[in-house]
Amino acid sequence: MFRRIGAAVLAVLTIATAAGCAGGSPRPASARAEAGPAPSPFVTGPPWYDEVAPAEAGVTVGARGTPCELPITFSLPARWIAEPVDDASGMTLGGSRLRCEVDAKPAGSVGFLRVWAVDEATGDVRAALEEFLAEYGRVSEIEYRRVRRGPLDLVEATYLQRTRLSGGPNRQRALVAPTSGGGAVLLTFGGMDTGEFEAMFPAYQLATGTLRASR
Repeated sequence: MFRRIGAAVLAVLTIATAAGCAGGSPRPASARAEAGPAPSPFVTGPPWYDEVAPAEAGVTVGARGTPCELPITFSLPARWIAEPVDDASGMTLGGSRLRCEVDAKPAGSVGFLRVWAVDEATGDVRAALEEFLAEYGRVSEIEYRRVRRGPLDLVEATYLQRTRLSGGPNRQRALVAPTSGGGAVLLTFGGMDTGEFEAMFPAYQLATGTLRASR
């Protein structure tokens, strides 16, 4: 299911909503989150959608010479457009700075995958993800898990976010990954609503399955 909305509405939904809610108090994690991440089994359907096959690779994000040069690289379907975000115009949430925004709209979906740099990576990647989500705004039903993608051990979160324009709650996903320089990056993924999220999820499976630390 795809919806079409104007660029102005999309901007408010995807950037201003999170920024406007950034001052809210931290949301408690679910009982599973409080128990701590553990190696997760294969889970079909929501909230993890592990059975979804990845999309076909079309573009590479993060490599040298690409629009967003990052300490990680990953693949996405064709026509997803990556744009760098400089520090002056970027957004900061929970100690993470927005560095790259990948827009799915040219490929026919309303959503984004965003890459954030964790400013003070301490090795506790779970803590960095928790701090980010505490400031993300209107977030509920958070669940965490530890998962291996390629050569990387990651901490991943699934959660719902309610936005003023689309109503919601909308399913979204985030993960934090260590980088070769000792730092960390955080990826967030979501659409205008849960229907868009599910339609785009093969792209997320492709991105996380091809995630690598840059050399």
